[in-house]
Amino acid sequence: MNQERHKTEWEERIRFVARYYRENVFDPEIGWKKFAAERNIRSRVRIPVWIWQIAAVCLLAIGYGIYRMIEQNQPEWVVITASSTRGKEVFLPDSSRVSLAALAELRYDAKQFGKDNRQVELKGKAFYQVKHREDLPFRVQTHLGNVVVLGTSFLVRELKTAMEVQVLQGRVRMEAGKKKSVLLEAGMSGLYSETNGSIQVRQEADENCLSWKTGELVFRETPLPKVIHDIEVCYEVKLTDLSRASDSLRLSATFKKKPIEEVLLIINQTLDTHLVIEKSRQ
Repeated sequence: MNQERHKTEWEERIRFVARYYRENVFDPEIGWKKFAAERNIRSRVRIPVWIWQIAAVCLLAIGYGIYRMIEQNQPEWVVITASSTRGKEVFLPDSSRVSLAALAELRYDAKQFGKDNRQVELKGKAFYQVKHREDLPFRVQTHLGNVVVLGTSFLVRELKTAMEVQVLQGRVRMEAGKKKSVLLEAGMSGLYSETNGSIQVRQEADENCLSWKTGELVFRETPLPKVIHDIEVCYEVKLTDLSRASDSLRLSATFKKKPIEEVLLIINQTLDTHLVIEKSRQ
């Protein structure tokens, strides 16, 4: 039965070719139309080539538009890093000035800064002198918290498990941990410790908070542990006291851009200590 049906179909195909074939003028599309019309066969709608071409152009345009939109939303990071031996002065696009301490790193999105935000990210320590803009507050972000600037000049110091903010002029809002933010005014400082998760506010300004930038140290009946700490911060070194002197010792002295060797010599002679540089923090 199947053989008879296949034979009939084959004969019909041969008759079709014999009827419509003309040497050098055979058009398969015209032949198919006649064949389909005689047998009431519905042919599929044929889409003109120009429609496919227009569709391809539209798809390319849409694809390029999506690509451009994604590209425009991608941040364009500017990263500035101070060397291991000295700081660096940086002027931001809004004319704000940032003094980076040694090894500090600052970065910001050049596409958004000054337009949608004035946000920078900090690693290490830096002093900021910010241009005031009521409509666009300046924000410093660290891995532990944020500082929203309401004034002009302040210091941010980022440590591994702590964050310190000192305000010299104006006001800033310090945000860290899950506690409420605190408002710091000129002469105040805030210290956030990841250990206890709180912000400790101090009312008195630290005269030596910018010693690493100015090279000046001022001690007024300052306890020895604080003297050692300030010298370490100023000169980026680690000190040890071989004399194991009492922490109750106090120092009153001023050092202006003195070599650390001279500073230690004067302190050791004055307090009868034996402070030495243990190792560099570099």
